[in-house]
Amino acid sequence: MSGTGLQFQISGTTVTLRGAGQVNAAEGGNEDLQLGTIILPPGTDRTIVSGSGYQGTPDWVYNTPESVSVLSKDAIKDSQPRDSGDLFTGMAGVATAGATQNPGISVNIRGLQDQNRVTSTIDGARQNFQLGGHGYTSNVYVDPSLLRMVEVEKSGTTGVGAGGSHGGVVNYRTVEADDILEPGKTYGGEVNLSSGTNEYKFNGTAAFAAQVTDTVDVLAALSHKSLGAYDIGQNGAVPAGVSDIYDEANGEAVFTGSDTWSGLLKAGWDIAPDQRLTFGFVGYDAEFTTSTVNADYKNTNHVRNLTGTLTYDWTPADPLVDLHARLWFNRTENEQYREARSGYGAFDVGYAIDSLGVSVENTSRFSLPSGEVALHYGLEAFKDTTATAVVNYDEDDAGNDSWYTGPNPNGERTLFSGFLRATYEQSNVFEAWLGGRYDYYDLSGQTSYYGCLELDPRGRCARSDRVTLSTDVGSNGGAFTPEIGAAWTIRNGFQLFGQYSGGYRPPSMAEALLGGAHIGNILRYAPNPNLRAETSQNWEIGANFSYDNIFRDEDAFRLKATVFDRRVDDFIALGLVSGTPDYDNALEFGGFQYVNLDGPTTLRGLELEGNYDAGSFYFGASFTHTKGDYPSTYNSDPWGNGNPSFHQVYYIFVAPEYKISLDAGLRLVDDRLKLGTRVTHIIPAEQQGLNAMAYKPETYTTMDLYGTYNLRENATLRFAINNVTDVAYVDPLNSADFLGPGRTATISLNMRF
Repeated sequence: MSGTGLQFQISGTTVTLRGAGQVNAAEGGNEDLQLGTIILPPGTDRTIVSGSGYQGTPDWVYNTPESVSVLSKDAIKDSQPRDSGDLFTGMAGVATAGATQNPGISVNIRGLQDQNRVTSTIDGARQNFQLGGHGYTSNVYVDPSLLRMVEVEKSGTTGVGAGGSHGGVVNYRTVEADDILEPGKTYGGEVNLSSGTNEYKFNGTAAFAAQVTDTVDVLAALSHKSLGAYDIGQNGAVPAGVSDIYDEANGEAVFTGSDTWSGLLKAGWDIAPDQRLTFGFVGYDAEFTTSTVNADYKNTNHVRNLTGTLTYDWTPADPLVDLHARLWFNRTENEQYREARSGYGAFDVGYAIDSLGVSVENTSRFSLPSGEVALHYGLEAFKDTTATAVVNYDEDDAGNDSWYTGPNPNGERTLFSGFLRATYEQSNVFEAWLGGRYDYYDLSGQTSYYGCLELDPRGRCARSDRVTLSTDVGSNGGAFTPEIGAAWTIRNGFQLFGQYSGGYRPPSMAEALLGGAHIGNILRYAPNPNLRAETSQNWEIGANFSYDNIFRDEDAFRLKATVFDRRVDDFIALGLVSGTPDYDNALEFGGFQYVNLDGPTTLRGLELEGNYDAGSFYFGASFTHTKGDYPSTYNSDPWGNGNPSFHQVYYIFVAPEYKISLDAGLRLVDDRLKLGTRVTHIIPAEQQGLNAMAYKPETYTTMDLYGTYNLRENATLRFAINNVTDVAYVDPLNSADFLGPGRTATISLNMRF
């Protein structure tokens, strides 16, 4: 804007221009100043949260030569999700586990899941909480009612958030003041009230925002959700292997209810027209019960998730500076009360993780005679500290704390990561990039394991022959991973792209420090300080299509198609081992330990997300094909003190082989009424390890109906009927214990002021 006489101010996602009338006409100015066309580089304005793409995807996704999927705020509201796991039902390449008993979710991207393989963040703050048990260990607690968008990066990336993981990054972005304030107003609010059938009791959200001064804005929001134990679908057979936690007489999946409160505070200060400081806090409080045994043996859980961020953005006119820095903190804790069982008494146990992190990134741009160059570089670091505390109420259990703390050990893990990516662009037609990152981690903690004076022929020892030993475990290491790619815009609206990236995922504390025993029985666990980090080689080739005014004025077609190939070496999984550990005063051990699989794990597939929007109607679809090939053996003598033998892998999460989602709708009554339907078809893949022994997942299809009616300018009525055909199904990433909800109808009223 040099020479225009204009000044600009950035506040959140709004840019305000001032001073056009102050140009001095005597000096050659013109009060009616006409600006030339302003072109934003494609794929850079990621603050835009909605558009004409699939599920309201903004257009920048289809200008980005990488695998990115976005779920918009409107799509979240239209779907009326029962829990956060429903957010990803229609997203290509993404699946979820959980959110049946436990409202936390674990995201699977292209076959990789759990143990920090996939980074999850809330407003840039990592969510690293893990709780060992039956099934997945990673749990992310987030309220869909407070989200403005969900952004998923599925390919290798050199940006902030990818350090120490190679499965992708899930960014949950919460609402901002600009989402609440109407244009031209200095204050405003939004209220959303929902209720429904099948124990969807209540879901309410209230938000208020204000532009306190020209440079300060604030936002506050509060949400409450109450869910009961839902009925499963009645059409189709209940899978074999379902335990007693399914109440067949009432058709009820017990322990699937929860009571959740969430809150959000944000304050933004425009220090200068090109500098902004933002403080954010997100709180989550949930109470729920869990069990994988039967209705008489339940665990009462109280989870709190507290996330704080302090973000500094500096975007001056200088092309060498586009700086973003963030300091963040997260604490996630679960206070659990376990009722007495036949084999042991009742007790309280508290699991917690404190994470503290910082990131700084900058983009410098400059011109060459043949094109433009952008250097994106930065640093990120974080430290995780875990703690487990146990209170026994039964004196007979005294000294058995390792039962409870073993799979959830106390320890620390620190990770440092630096990255650089150079991008060359020529005439908005050709783009190429080269970069890499270096990760270094350090892990330490104290754990315990049960040793035996002598193993029986089955590799086990009698309960009376066990000896508990404590040991300190530590490991560290680092690696450089490269990234290279190119994109070519063949014609306006049609872009081809391809890239290669390396990946590096250090062992988690839950893997390296695993110890103790299964609560109340003789199944034992051992730490493995010799675990090697997972490494990967990731290829993808894709295409973006973006066309307007094809068959009629103002229609739009958007499509992103990607083929991917991922090879993971030293994949870490839980396995059965035996031998003598190389710890001090070690005794013989036979039980479970995290191990590196022999040979490569390959994950290949195809992803499609597309949408045609003609205004009065729209039709969208996503398609995912994922084929995984996992090694079936591993070295069961990781300590090198005996003859190695090989066993079958105990547990691996296998993504569905096919996932197809269709979304179509009509807009009627001058666009005041929208009616739509979604159909999701899941074909599970062959299970591995424990799941293969437990049950065989079945193919299933669900259908949802949804609608929106604008009562008046600032009042909207929404309704949804999920699982209309009342299908009985089990998500393939869950076990047969966790059946999905049956038919559920909801209605909500949204009001703005």
